[in-house]
Amino acid sequence: TITDDSNVVVTDESKAVVPSTTITDESKAVVPSTTTSEGGRHWDHSTRKVVVRNIFKYIKANDLKRLMSSWTDNTSMTIVKHKKAPKGNWVVLTLGHDDMVTPFLELFKDGTLTNKKGHVMKAHRASEHDERDGGRDGKKRKDGDQGGRGTNKRAKSTAEECVKTPDEVRDKLTPLWNISYEKQLQQKTRTIVNKCLAKMISEMKAKFRSLQKEVRRGRGGRTSVDPMYQWLVQPKGIKLDEIISAPQKYKYRNKSELTFGYRHEYGPEEENTAAKTDISAEQSVPEVVPKKSIIKTPAVGFMAAGWSGGVSEPHCLQNIPDVVCGVADIVNQFLSDSPIPPYNSRVHQGIWRTLTIRTSDRTKECMIIITHAPSTGGVGKRDDGADDYSKVFDSEKERLTKMLTAGAIPTPARDFPALHDEMECDSGATPCDIHVTSLLFQEYEGLSNPPPEHPIQHVYGKEFLEERLLQCQFQISPGAFFQVTTEGAETLYNVVVEKVKEVAKEPEKTMLFDVCCGTGTIGLTCLKEGAVGKVVGIDISEPAIKDAIANVARNEFPLTGGVAEFIASRAEAAMNSEIKKVGDCPIVAVVDPAREGLHQDVCRALRNERKIQRIVYVSCNPTGSLVKDTVMLCCPQTKKYTGLPFKPACARPVDMFPLTPHCELVVTFDRMTEDECNGVKTIHNDAPDKDGADGIKTENNVVPDKDEGDGIKTENNIVPDKGEGAGVKTENNDVPVKEECDGVKGVNNDVPVKDKCD
Repeated sequence: TITDDSNVVVTDESKAVVPSTTITDESKAVVPSTTTSEGGRHWDHSTRKVVVRNIFKYIKANDLKRLMSSWTDNTSMTIVKHKKAPKGNWVVLTLGHDDMVTPFLELFKDGTLTNKKGHVMKAHRASEHDERDGGRDGKKRKDGDQGGRGTNKRAKSTAEECVKTPDEVRDKLTPLWNISYEKQLQQKTRTIVNKCLAKMISEMKAKFRSLQKEVRRGRGGRTSVDPMYQWLVQPKGIKLDEIISAPQKYKYRNKSELTFGYRHEYGPEEENTAAKTDISAEQSVPEVVPKKSIIKTPAVGFMAAGWSGGVSEPHCLQNIPDVVCGVADIVNQFLSDSPIPPYNSRVHQGIWRTLTIRTSDRTKECMIIITHAPSTGGVGKRDDGADDYSKVFDSEKERLTKMLTAGAIPTPARDFPALHDEMECDSGATPCDIHVTSLLFQEYEGLSNPPPEHPIQHVYGKEFLEERLLQCQFQISPGAFFQVTTEGAETLYNVVVEKVKEVAKEPEKTMLFDVCCGTGTIGLTCLKEGAVGKVVGIDISEPAIKDAIANVARNEFPLTGGVAEFIASRAEAAMNSEIKKVGDCPIVAVVDPAREGLHQDVCRALRNERKIQRIVYVSCNPTGSLVKDTVMLCCPQTKKYTGLPFKPACARPVDMFPLTPHCELVVTFDRMTEDECNGVKTIHNDAPDKDGADGIKTENNVVPDKDEGDGIKTENNIVPDKGEGAGVKTENNDVPVKEECDGVKGVNNDVPVKDKCD
């Protein structure tokens, strides 16, 4: 029980756990201690973990269980958990109580316990195991050796606890915060050129070489391969338009996900007495070394350095709005005197897990989703009931609800570094006029994060958030996807609408396939802007489709008549049937997949549906999944991909995430014709130079790196270095003309050198 007059947490004396009390700000706040009388965390099992070595490497699971039972038979000791690597000769055991560790270790001291090969088994505490080689018997990496890979994971899990400064937090979460915005755009453009477009070209050429090898070896039933496509060899194969800057560079996020944990702060310096040995006198002279202690306070924030650095307040990040920091301050105030601890994902104990905040500056709404473990304890709860907070959970949840919904969210004091003239951040100058309009709790017992369709409990306000975007209004459910920056999404969708209008000569007769449509934002925006006359949205998420159907009526489109239709299904399953309904009208597809990109079956369905003449691909992972999907959409025809290939006609970067290296990319894929597939038969050495072979032209003053760009010519005629041309550079870096290579003497009767003719 907890009493305000004594500030003491009283537990069952038989458990011998008497947590200490932390008082902050001269108040009587009772904070549950994270220590026990034995010095370990009261939800940590590490004090009762034991490592047994020289186990037979290939022992079967049942044999291992029988072996462990033989160790504890006729004793009061119990083994509640064990873990063994598939080919390791060691096993980690978790005993039922700390008192069992010492007698268990005594069993192995006399050397009578051996494995089936007669090797003596040894046991020691897991804390000693952490200081060794991670259970690999020194085969890969010794203690302190940084050259191998053996204890890399172990080293991360046992990282020394630290305190992160605001600059260190910014370096981790917003790495570009200390450079000007102009340089940020240049860096992102260079990344798109070097690691996306050039990679698309190289992967496509590798695909051609692979197919040609199959033909030479008579495999796969192929007798011929299309010649190298013109867009792979011509100078303007992939046109890169200038990057579009972000309309809002600071405080732009409308969604933030914070983690419950402990904030680390330095306490007063303590005297650490270390023995310094004088070899001549053979005496130990104590030396006082100042050491800073770390105070841990329950809080919410971002984990910039994993668990070793605790959670960091969002106040120091320029991309986080004031309302998020204000909500974090309220929750931190609640945690300061709550008996319920945050969740620890390393041992899966505790209750409070994550805090998701979605806001809208346009509708002045705020949705909060709090994810927590069951009130009786997480997956790693102890059997003695010490992790059961069911008696106080309902009252604490009610108290938190009242604190969050009492009134307007306060504006916190924030201190940003003024590094550049364009810095727009203020320190709480504008009062926060947003209230909490939706509050939801979500109980989840799993080890990772709950899926979008996981049940959620609505406790206050509306069940969704409303947002305005261009001419449309949208409702957003707690688990639905929506772009994390509203102003940036408008810029992105304007580019998509423009690309759709380019091929929609008769918009009222054009149909848009919105693949991975989510809540229908792109499709309804194109419909509202007059780019198309009909929208069919497909998404595998049923909650998102429910939002999309509701958004149809919200934007005053008829629910009947086939103007806007949204289907919860796999795209490849619904696409053929829906296309048959529309007849011969022009079709444009828009895809906006997650970071994993499109499934190969979706790419095949898009490729094989011959009525689709243009695909507008919105990629949030241009250096990764976009490259993979490009090969599937653009490779030569095969038995699997029977439709004519697409070609990337244009790419347009859109910066939606200032201060970070991330960037959206809109790529327009147009269907190739039969003539284009057969148009280029050979590639002559005197035809295109290397920048033409790589087929990339940019409209920016950015010169790609040699290794990554592989030779790209920009609009300002900067020619890359060596390795970029099919020809050979001469001493004056001039390119040989055709007459010289044909053996014709020049004006001065000079004969071309061999390098030029080659």
